[in-house]
Amino acid sequence: MRLRSLLARAVALAGVSAVLGTAPAPPVGAAPARPAGAAPARPAGTAPIPHAGTAPALHTGPHDPPVPPGAPPGTSHGTSHGGGTSHGGGTSHGGGAGAEALHADTMDAAGPVISEALVREIRSKTRVRSIIQLKPGQSVQAVAGDIEQASESSRVLETAASPNFFVAEVDQLTLAKLRKDGRVQSVYKDALSAPTPLGSSVTNQGLETSTRLIGSDRANSAGWTGRGTTVAVLDTGIDRDHPFFSGRLVDEACFSSSDASDGTISLCPNNQPSQTGAGAADAETAQCLSDGANACTHGSHVAGIAAGRMVAGAPSNGVAPDAGILAIQVFSRVDNPLSCVMRGIEAPCFLSYTSDQKLALEYVSRVARALNVAAVNMSLGGGGPFTAACDEDPEAAAVKPEFDTLAGLGVASVVAAGNNGFTDGVTTPACISTAVTVGATDNQDALASFTNRGPLLDLFAPGVAIRSSVPGGTYEEKSGTSMAAPHVAGVFALMKQAFPAYTVAQSLERLQTTGRPLQYTADETTVTTPRIDAEQATAGASA
Repeated sequence: MRLRSLLARAVALAGVSAVLGTAPAPPVGAAPARPAGAAPARPAGTAPIPHAGTAPALHTGPHDPPVPPGAPPGTSHGTSHGGGTSHGGGTSHGGGAGAEALHADTMDAAGPVISEALVREIRSKTRVRSIIQLKPGQSVQAVAGDIEQASESSRVLETAASPNFFVAEVDQLTLAKLRKDGRVQSVYKDALSAPTPLGSSVTNQGLETSTRLIGSDRANSAGWTGRGTTVAVLDTGIDRDHPFFSGRLVDEACFSSSDASDGTISLCPNNQPSQTGAGAADAETAQCLSDGANACTHGSHVAGIAAGRMVAGAPSNGVAPDAGILAIQVFSRVDNPLSCVMRGIEAPCFLSYTSDQKLALEYVSRVARALNVAAVNMSLGGGGPFTAACDEDPEAAAVKPEFDTLAGLGVASVVAAGNNGFTDGVTTPACISTAVTVGATDNQDALASFTNRGPLLDLFAPGVAIRSSVPGGTYEEKSGTSMAAPHVAGVFALMKQAFPAYTVAQSLERLQTTGRPLQYTADETTVTTPRIDAEQATAGASA
């Protein structure tokens, strides 16, 4: 677990959130006591090996104010991948990266950190689409202007979207200049990630079984429905008029890049790289069609698991049926067969740039307090297997600065572990110490055959044969860690309603200590990871 990193991060975050023009609430007391067997901090991450991951979605509209103040003793607003507690078997849920990885500026050095994978790719290509992350207080326009002078073949692609980073095509001459630029924090490839549900079918079972298994139906009956909170879903957009989401889209946004060299096309309804407001995350657009069928089903399915509300024809409530939904489109359409085949997918396929994920997470940070956002769901990823926190790998940990900022705002970054069947590792961004990493079980609490697992996992949740909403006002069954993650994101909404003073670290620790422990072997080591139990986690909260 990575609770240690989450708790330590809180102390430093008080001076960091000014980047967003907000300040985290001060600590309200001491952190909850660590159970016996607390794990030591995790070592730095391992180098990525290309592999696919999984992905999610979000939404817009007015929202109810936060509901009852709960009962917990508060602590700092920092969060980390897991607690430091070992659940039974001899291995902890993950270590903790510690406060040194709090924000981008904590990696400050004389020169930037350069991704070795990027260096190798630039050697084999003319130029590579890359992210240039700046140190705090540096000017994007100034650094971008200097880069354009470094080489005739380099090209700045985007500078206006964020004050913290920009995107450019980088060649060897430009990379050599960046190595000496003290204003730059890190440079890494703007990689593409894929959602990876494991197929679909139409059934009459799934969500009603999984919500009963984790006890969210009983938590709902006790009054813990997520009312007054919001779940953000970064995915393939949402069916805005699906009855499962009626009246609860509190906001929408789209960050979807186009790049001719990759064959990518924006999925924003305005055909631009970004869009905000009503309709921005609409999944029922022409660009989402493939052979006449909607191919952007993943986001609506994920959103329904987290926060769908029972209507005629629906399987059941989602986990947090009264939570608002913030839907954000972060995928692009890819018509280039080579770009898709490299990932084992037929064209057209739908992939997400890291830069678009970073912009979406920055957007969530700006609206987190106004919308009382409890969790961000990211059922996407790639790379791995990472067997330890990847915080020191600039490409694998690309969204860590954004995760850290969200932690300081009390927002959990919930990430699918991936469907590669790794027995002792996960994909990125699930490998980041401040992610809440989720693996998948079936409805009998057996580990799903496809789920990635190991000490980096924080929680398990059902992810096999989950029936939820898809575009067209209908419902469909899907499997994957993509489906497990939104069960956890929804439970964080219940926790924020039940215990509004809890930090992400406190909520995570409670979910771990009240969950059902599942024991398994990872790399010849016994590991125990809890499967969430929403009823037990919210028990004792005062309405």
